[in-house]
Amino acid sequence: MSLDPAFVGEDVPIIAEFDGGTTDPDDTGTDGTGDAMITITDNSDGTELQSSVAMTHQSTGTFEYVWDTSTANGAGSYGIEVSAEFGGETKIVQSHIRLR
Repeated sequence: MSLDPAFVGEDVPIIAEFDGGTTDPDDTGTDGTGDAMITITDNSDGTELQSSVAMTHQSTGTFEYVWDTSTANGAGSYGIEVSAEFGGETKIVQSHIRLR
């Protein structure tokens, strides 16, 4: 998962891809689609702007979340962490994005 710099106020699509099917341990649904959660953190002070928000499962097997960066704390660097459960094992993908 790599993210290009963006401007504060833009909608930024964040797409994560994992191998295999995913299930969230808290998911009691029977729809058979995997779940992934995203957390976005301000690197300057550690404030979580989005905390464990569900991502949309796409038909291609990827997970997408569109971040409205107008909720950000201004220009700076932000950490992105996406986690998903694979047969009892949690997989985590981390990245960062710079907002101008």
